[in-house]
Amino acid sequence: MPPYGYDPYKKARECKNMSQERQKTPLNAELKAIREKATPNDSLAKLFARTIRDLVEESDNGRNLERSSKLDEIVSSVKTQVVAVNEDDESYLRYSEILRDGIESLKPYLKGSEKLAKLKKLKAKAVRRDRRRHEGVQQQQALLLQSSIPDSKIQIYFMGDPDKEPHPLEKDILIRTYNDIIWHLNFHEIVTAPELWARRKDTKVQPYTATGHHWVIAVGTDSITETVLDVVDMDTVSDCYIVALVDIGQKQRPVPISVPIFGKRTCCSPECGSLRMHLESIWKDVWQDIWKDIWKDVEVEHARLFPSDTRVQDLLLHSLNFNERRNELYVKMKVASTRTEEDPSVAMIEGSA
Repeated sequence: MPPYGYDPYKKARECKNMSQERQKTPLNAELKAIREKATPNDSLAKLFARTIRDLVEESDNGRNLERSSKLDEIVSSVKTQVVAVNEDDESYLRYSEILRDGIESLKPYLKGSEKLAKLKKLKAKAVRRDRRRHEGVQQQQALLLQSSIPDSKIQIYFMGDPDKEPHPLEKDILIRTYNDIIWHLNFHEIVTAPELWARRKDTKVQPYTATGHHWVIAVGTDSITETVLDVVDMDTVSDCYIVALVDIGQKQRPVPISVPIFGKRTCCSPECGSLRMHLESIWKDVWQDIWKDIWKDVEVEHARLFPSDTRVQDLLLHSLNFNERRNELYVKMKVASTRTEEDPSVAMIEGSA
C-alpha cells in the first residue's frame, strides 16, 4: 500500500514540466537560430526542429536523460555548422547538406520502421520544396538584374531629331519596363506621344552595314533588356509607319516614314508613283533637315528589305507592300551634287560604339 500523501502522477508532471522548460530554453533558442540562418532551406529546418522536439518529449517522458543529452549535442552541432556558413551563391547547398545530415543522425532514436519511412518521405518532400523556392528566388533575382537597369545606363535618342542630345533620365529611379520610360517621357512633356524602339546589332539580320544596326519595336509591358533606345513622336507620323535605315556614305540614321493604308489614300499629292520617288520627294522636306544640309541634293541608289535583300525602290508605298511598325527597309542614298566643306562620311550613328 502506498504511503500517505503519495502522488502517482507527480513524477509524470515533473517530466512534462521539464520537457516544456527544455523546449523554452536553450533548445528552442538554438532551433530558432538554425531556422533564422538557414532561411533558403526553411522546410528542412522546420522538419529538423519538429523531429527534435518530438524526440526530446519522448525522452523526457521516459526519463531517458542520456538520450536527451545526445539530442542536445546534435542540435548544437547543426547550429554551429549552420552559423559558420558564409552567405553566397553556394550557401543553399551547404545548408541543405548540413540539415539533411542532421536529420539522418536522428534516425537511431526513432522507434519502428513506420516512423523511419515517414521521416524519409518528409525529408524528400522538404528537399523538393526548398529546391523549388530556391529556383524561384534565383529566377526573380535574374529577372531583376536583367530588367532593373538604373536610368543613367539607358540612352534614349530621338528618331525624329538624331542630332538632339539623348535624354537623361532622373537618377535613383528604377526602370523595370518600357512602359515606365513611356510614362516618364509623356509625364515630363519630353515627347507627347512616345513610341519606343530598341536598337540592336546583328549583321545576320541587317547585313548592309558593318554595325548591323536595326530597330525593333519595344513592347511596353516587357522588361527592359536594351540600354540604347530610340523614341518616335507619334504626333509627327501617321499611325501606320515604318522605320527606314538611311545610309549616306558611312552616316546612318533611322528615319520614321508614314505609310498610307492601302485603298484609303496615297502618300503624296500628286501621287509620287514609287518608293524611290517618294523618298527623294520627302528628302527636301524632312531628311535634309535631319542631315543639316550636309549635301545639297541626293538620290536613291537602291532600297532593300532585310534580311531578304529584295529591292523595293520601284514598289508603291502602301500598307500591302510594307509591314507597319517594322524596321525592314534599308535605303542607300548617293550624292547627286558636290559635298560641302565638312565631310561627315566617317561619322557613324550616335551610340554605335
